[in-house]
Amino acid sequence: MKRIPYKYYNAPIPGGGYVTGFAFDEKNKGVLYCRTDIGGCYRYSYEEDKWYSLAMHVGMEDLSETFPIGIAAADGKLYVACGVSSRYSADPDEHCGRLCISKDGGDSFTYEDIPCFIHGNLNGRGTGKHLVAASSGRLYLASQCNGLGIRQTDGSWSFKDVCSEMYLTSLYVSEDEKTIVAGTAGVTNKSGSSRGHSLYVSRDAGESFTPMDEPADDDDAMYSGFVAHRMAADDEYLYVTFSASAPNAYAGWMAYSCDGGWLKSGRVARYRLDNLSAYEDITPADTPCGYGGITVNPAVSGMVAVASLCAGGGDSIWVSRDKGLSWEVALHDLDRGNLSCRTDYLKPECHGGHSPVHWMSDLAINPYDKDELWFNTGTGVFVSRNFTSDARSFSDCCDGIEETVHLNLYSPPAGEVQLLDILGDLGGFAFRDLHKACKNSFADEAGNRYITCINADYPDTNPDIIALAARGNWTGVTKGGIIVSKDNAKSWERQPLPYGINERIDDICRGIEQPNVNPGWVAMSADGCRIVYTLAEWVNLWADNAICEGKSIEVEYLSENSERPKLKIMSDRVDPGYFYGFGENSRLYVSKDGGRSFKELPSPLPEGIDFGMIDCADKTQIRGNSGFSGSFYLALDKHGLWKLTYDKDSDSFGALRLSAEGDSVFRCGLGIRDAVYTGGEKMIYICGIIGGEYGFFRSADEGKSWDKLNDDKHRFGDINCIEGDSRTFGRFFIGSGSLGVIVGEEVSL
Repeated sequence: MKRIPYKYYNAPIPGGGYVTGFAFDEKNKGVLYCRTDIGGCYRYSYEEDKWYSLAMHVGMEDLSETFPIGIAAADGKLYVACGVSSRYSADPDEHCGRLCISKDGGDSFTYEDIPCFIHGNLNGRGTGKHLVAASSGRLYLASQCNGLGIRQTDGSWSFKDVCSEMYLTSLYVSEDEKTIVAGTAGVTNKSGSSRGHSLYVSRDAGESFTPMDEPADDDDAMYSGFVAHRMAADDEYLYVTFSASAPNAYAGWMAYSCDGGWLKSGRVARYRLDNLSAYEDITPADTPCGYGGITVNPAVSGMVAVASLCAGGGDSIWVSRDKGLSWEVALHDLDRGNLSCRTDYLKPECHGGHSPVHWMSDLAINPYDKDELWFNTGTGVFVSRNFTSDARSFSDCCDGIEETVHLNLYSPPAGEVQLLDILGDLGGFAFRDLHKACKNSFADEAGNRYITCINADYPDTNPDIIALAARGNWTGVTKGGIIVSKDNAKSWERQPLPYGINERIDDICRGIEQPNVNPGWVAMSADGCRIVYTLAEWVNLWADNAICEGKSIEVEYLSENSERPKLKIMSDRVDPGYFYGFGENSRLYVSKDGGRSFKELPSPLPEGIDFGMIDCADKTQIRGNSGFSGSFYLALDKHGLWKLTYDKDSDSFGALRLSAEGDSVFRCGLGIRDAVYTGGEKMIYICGIIGGEYGFFRSADEGKSWDKLNDDKHRFGDINCIEGDSRTFGRFFIGSGSLGVIVGEEVSL
């Protein structure tokens, strides 16, 4: 197998995802890291004012490093606690954690197992310091299921329960390591509708713990009780933030962080380090919100900063100069703190005229610069470089952070847009320049963004016309459904939902109009005159929710099936009268009347493949072959790469496996095969395992031979989609679920 030299770079967004915490190396100036929920860790370059990913080498075989829950920097070393490989495994007995150790700033790592369950994108991902590196060389881990973990200098681990509470949220470890304070979620020791005690102290290096005095949540609603969220200490006090989840928090007992849906109340407390018994309530304001990030300024005596979480009127940062006895608002929305946004989609005009700041679960002051304060959000990071000033200001600092989940990519064959990027949380972007951060793209006429989009379609003969399935935003200002652009993604118009067909469809439509609900899957005819779509119920695309021209689509089945059939609709790339349906258990359908009705035909594909879900929920990718009628390329995971064709004369489907037996193909895309495209067969790009080797590959001969396009330093984490460039030879696009959208270009030697 030949290897073709390639260079890779991000089409910049930047930011996008939930940065969950920071770590300064307090013994080395100018060393700062951050961790994210799904995108691994980043190192900040002060010289370039840019973040660098430490996870570009991670491949789909093992994604553990993209899910860090704890990060610590000490004496020139970086420690990361992360995992698990099976992304949503919830087995607490599975020994699947990983410790990553770097001596060169994250450029390379050595690895050890952590014998417990941990994960950076599950419960408590936004809570406090989960990993502490002590001066003795020991590591202390606040695990999510197994209590307190202690790693000795010989690499051995031991685990201690914290008064029978195993779900830890944060740690404080004294310099001599005799005193350990542990925050917990109060889940294992809950009673009735109330959480158990949250804050505990050990005075014998973790051998035993006793409860500490803590604030009481007076609300007797379900899930009442405070959870210790974050801790910070100066020379006199330990400061602790507390939050209580609201009854409507969607994660139930596990909603003990800000991203559980809502926090109804919170407190800030301080404890004298010399006894850690009684606390003083130093909560900045009597408002219904939680409290998250907290930090002290080592260079300014008495200075403490704390952040609210899930405050109804917008979150705030407070600052105190007398160790919490009095507070002033340092940042709130746009009225306090001089907030500005360099990144276009973060600007207030894209968020209903308000700040985009939310989920400030960590604050960090540079130990070498009293004026530099960082805070995290659900959409990247912000910094103040004059924090001690009364005229302090804040701005996003996300260059290099590309922590977005890309669901679909499209390379239009003509027009200004080079790449149509469909992604989670931020909706999507229409890149006209692959080297510049995109302008706010998927928004209503007032600039309010649609969020998580599912897919798009356009006629190849006129890609200025685009149909898009989009969720409405969190505030309800934009509502979900199908939106259409007729000017190459410059503006969008929302289409009416199909109310009035029946009560079930009406219920689904009412749900889609709620914030952040999946709208469905859309297809557009090859002439751009008709839109056909299937409304989603969560991630499923049931055939009885398929819509054409405001009416239910009639489907003729080969036989009655006890299961409710599914239907993901794809357009013919040439003939506007034809659409195709893909269902559960490899079922295939054709429509000859512009999508008004579908007929099931015998399927030549391997059995057991479920196409009938929105992308990322299933493990397939379907690519229509532009310029050809009834032609599709299918990435079918362990079944490999297939070419599916529909023959009008025989009214039947045929299929050919293009990859060898034993090869796996996870994602596929099509680009031009030659430097000057002559309209023939395409260059096929895939992510998969060919000949036992994982990576990105291309084939110019329908899979008879493959060239590898990457090395082990460029694997880009979880891969959700691949697309070839329809106009530029050798270029292809990678839509990751971890590290943004990546552009690959052949290097001329």
